[in-house]
Amino acid sequence: MKISVEKAPQGGVTLAFDDTCVALNAAETKTLLLELTRALVPGPAVAVTARKLAERVADLIKAGGDIGIQRLLRVAEHDDLLVLLKFGEGDARLLARIYGNMTEKSRRIYAEDLAYRFKDGVPEDLLGRAANRLAVAVRDLEEEGAFATGPQPNG
Repeated sequence: MKISVEKAPQGGVTLAFDDTCVALNAAETKTLLLELTRALVPGPAVAVTARKLAERVADLIKAGGDIGIQRLLRVAEHDDLLVLLKFGEGDARLLARIYGNMTEKSRRIYAEDLAYRFKDGVPEDLLGRAANRLAVAVRDLEEEGAFATGPQPNG
């Protein structure tokens, strides 16, 4: 099989597998790179990386402004946010920042979903994938100027 990779505009790539071409945007390219790294370097090192990445995402959210967090809540996958909420269930500040930027209906939905999922914790591979997608989303929002970090008046 012939495989080739070409740089595409705005940080993306075009992957070619024989006659099949796949275009990835910058966020998808970053996700692919992390997933390839995880597949090629399995084991405890990945679990540590997953936890550290989730902690970094949590720190970004805690430092983020309300508007940025609200934008993140709109673009992030529901399951990725559930994973982060479960991971950070002991972090009152993280929970306050996330839940404080949700509608009452959204808070109820997430609370109900959390009551039935991840009773035994979040598997490290799932945590890593969710944290990566959230990190990419935050980074993209930062690049757009829609997610600013810094001291919060009520933080």
